[in-house]
Amino acid sequence: MDFTTTVVKGYAKGQTIRALAAATGRSYGTVRSTLVAQGVRLRGRGHRRSGKAMLPIRDARARREELSAELLRARLASGLTGAAAGRRAGISQSKVSKVETGNLVPKVADVARLADVYRVAPETRHRLLELAEEVVRDAAHRRAVVHRGVAGRQVAVARAEAAAETVRILALTNLPPQLLRTPARDRRLVVVLAESALRSEPENWPWLREISLAPTVELGVIPWLTRVDVPDAGFQVYDESMVVFGLLAGNVVITDPDDVRGHVQAFDKLRRSALTGPRLRTHLDHLFAERHRTATTPVPPTSWPGEDLRDIA
Repeated sequence: MDFTTTVVKGYAKGQTIRALAAATGRSYGTVRSTLVAQGVRLRGRGHRRSGKAMLPIRDARARREELSAELLRARLASGLTGAAAGRRAGISQSKVSKVETGNLVPKVADVARLADVYRVAPETRHRLLELAEEVVRDAAHRRAVVHRGVAGRQVAVARAEAAAETVRILALTNLPPQLLRTPARDRRLVVVLAESALRSEPENWPWLREISLAPTVELGVIPWLTRVDVPDAGFQVYDESMVVFGLLAGNVVITDPDDVRGHVQAFDKLRRSALTGPRLRTHLDHLFAERHRTATTPVPPTSWPGEDLRDIA
């Protein structure tokens, strides 16, 4: 079976482009270009196709994949190399390649020039420009912004938190201030603590035990040695509209729906691994008892009775 048949059949059976590249010893770009040249519709997350008609897609990654694949398809149909297409469109060959592989978000004007160079049909040109506008908008929306004391941005974050009906918090090193306040009656607070965050403030354990009984609060703790992937930094999610990471340099804010949804899913996975309800309160009781034993156990001397450490030196 030749290379083209192998990758087309392999892809149809569910193999990924990367897996096919590894199996055939060819590059990712070569396999992808072969599939596109053969008219194979590349799979994209969150969208479907019917025949040759392009249906609306919601997923940002799928839009970007569709745009890159359609531009590659158009170039191959025109018979131009990437270098020739770039010269005629007034952009570099490297940029053409990055756009076709989905590694670069193109300007709408660049897509328009490429469409003209490839002499695509009017409806195809319209679709390419429509996709380009959506991909550019997705990229702008997706960009995480570090707010370094910008008052307007801080206000936006504060407003999002105040308006949220559900606040999810993952805390890894210390207790979040929201957990130490009297719980609101009209807002759901879901907090997952790493064991290290819980142990950082033992003086607040009685309050945590009490607040865990509140009807609008769900408190969970991930004990040490729990087999679950914990991210490097904690975060907060306001409803399903905003994710905020608190860093020393400022707040990193994410509002892209796909990214926010991904963080909600990651949070829910951690929440399912946490001790909640009666199991959490049992865990707190054990910590109380452990701390009491430590506090009442005599501290061993740093030297033997009658021994002068200066003599040892």
